[in-house]
Amino acid sequence: MKRLKRWLRGPTAVLVLYAAVALNPSLLFAHELRVENLVLHSREPLPPEARTILQAAHDRVAKSPYFDANDSYDLYLCDTPALFTFFVPWARNVGAVSLYGVTGNIYVRPANVANDRLIGPHGKEVPGVRTLTYYFAHELTHTAMARKVGRFAYFQRPSWEVEGYADLIGKAGAFDFEAERARFRSGDDELDPAKSGLYLRYQVFVEALLREGVSLDELPNADLEQLERRLRQ
Repeated sequence: MKRLKRWLRGPTAVLVLYAAVALNPSLLFAHELRVENLVLHSREPLPPEARTILQAAHDRVAKSPYFDANDSYDLYLCDTPALFTFFVPWARNVGAVSLYGVTGNIYVRPANVANDRLIGPHGKEVPGVRTLTYYFAHELTHTAMARKVGRFAYFQRPSWEVEGYADLIGKAGAFDFEAERARFRSGDDELDPAKSGLYLRYQVFVEALLREGVSLDELPNADLEQLERRLRQ
């Protein structure tokens, strides 16, 4: 009994408590909004714009053959950076994360929902085409794809494919392929994910292959060296 008490007071107890919350995050989120088969959880009441954003995210990801209309997808909107870090400490500076390898839950950092804008790690709204709708749809694509092909198989997919495809779905056409291809040819730093943190290069790859008639199932087997040569022609 004494050993059990010491065990319960030690680090193991903290890990058990963390696991319990991580596997049941709804314990910390009192509010939810349901649209189709998506559920957006929050700690504070959501503004009316949230329904429009969630519907738009649904409509984007529903166009993907990986999406399952009979499945349920949960997104957790964290209202503080600390809460976001609590759930995904290894990715505290990113916009959103899908735990596709475990629960499939999606965690999103703080946002200005009324403006459809994510608040980045530096406290400013993320500009451009990467709206809150985009982040929802991008991460939903990760979860849907992992569930469709299998988590282990998804882990083996190349980053350029999964991130490029998730961006293709997330941006819903807000992508000028020829303009980005020209920037790729010129060596624009924004098309270097290591420098920009963006997936523009990967989306160019995915869109180029799809335009060539390559199927989604065949994407992982593409020869990138040959593809890059063709893109630079």
